[in-house]
Amino acid sequence: MDSLNQKKRLAHVAELAGVSLSTVDRVLNERGSVSDAKRRKVLNAARALDLRRVLPSPVHGLLRFDLLMVESSTDHYRRVAAAFTRQAQLLRSRLVLQRQTWDERDPQQLLDFIAKPRTARQGLIVVAHDLPVIRAALQAQIDQGVPVVLLTSSLSGLTGATFIGIDNHMAGRSAGRLLAQWVLPERGQVLLITNSLLYHAHQARVGGFLQVLRERAPHLAISHPVECHDNDYMTAQAVRDAVEDGQPLAAIYNTGSGSAGIRKALLELDLRPVWITHEASQQHADFLREGLLSLVLDQDPECQAEAAIQHLLYANGDLQSPAQAAPQLRIVIDETLPD
Repeated sequence: MDSLNQKKRLAHVAELAGVSLSTVDRVLNERGSVSDAKRRKVLNAARALDLRRVLPSPVHGLLRFDLLMVESSTDHYRRVAAAFTRQAQLLRSRLVLQRQTWDERDPQQLLDFIAKPRTARQGLIVVAHDLPVIRAALQAQIDQGVPVVLLTSSLSGLTGATFIGIDNHMAGRSAGRLLAQWVLPERGQVLLITNSLLYHAHQARVGGFLQVLRERAPHLAISHPVECHDNDYMTAQAVRDAVEDGQPLAAIYNTGSGSAGIRKALLELDLRPVWITHEASQQHADFLREGLLSLVLDQDPECQAEAAIQHLLYANGDLQSPAQAAPQLRIVIDETLPD
């Protein structure tokens, strides 16, 4: 009777996983070769049905995760890269993290990295533009059974992927709320600077910021988002152009990087508007201390890296519970800096 019940349970696993009973037997008893994708399906089904037995590892040997990051020298991506290096070192007995960078001026690079992996992969972590061709390439990977993590910036209309990062719409709303509560003149303009609106994260920050300011500070004239691609020269020029428009510059919100350019222009023009930007860094700590920068929103990149790795380990059956790490939106002002 026990043997018959066991066979029925295995048949249920096979049905849920969409594979044959013999494949279930080979996976659970580690007999013969089965692809990683099928192994994952069988083990996921076994866990879902609460099969009462010790389950094998879903992959033979080391897990291989591909990390596809945009080429960038910004503090945020330096912190992300360092955090992933630490995670890879801590877990070197279990996984190999294969990092590749792509030039955001050449999305085809990213498409090639997604579609043509150097080795078989058991997970994919990607920072990507929100473009139809990129969504389609990632959807193909998901359909093949590869767990996909969208890091820092989510993508619209992509099913089956997991976003790990802060709520960027909330971050933009927070910037708007804090700015609106600052002591601002009756009239003035707000300069809105962003990296690129091809990133869903920056779209969300801009949208949340505009939504709150239109509700709470309708007297302020808000510029159209100026895309500066984290370039210091371009952010400096954006400040100069805003001042040349003639309206007093009441505030600046930058959803990305390029702070050195903003600081340079403010010093040249001898201006001290309210200035809110993103990412806790030594540079921003210095700007806060000298009184030029008003407030920083941080997206906790170290926790993003940890949560991304945890999620892929869980998706591969190497963790029994989902990722415990959760990136937090943090607010930094001069008073919260260490002595």
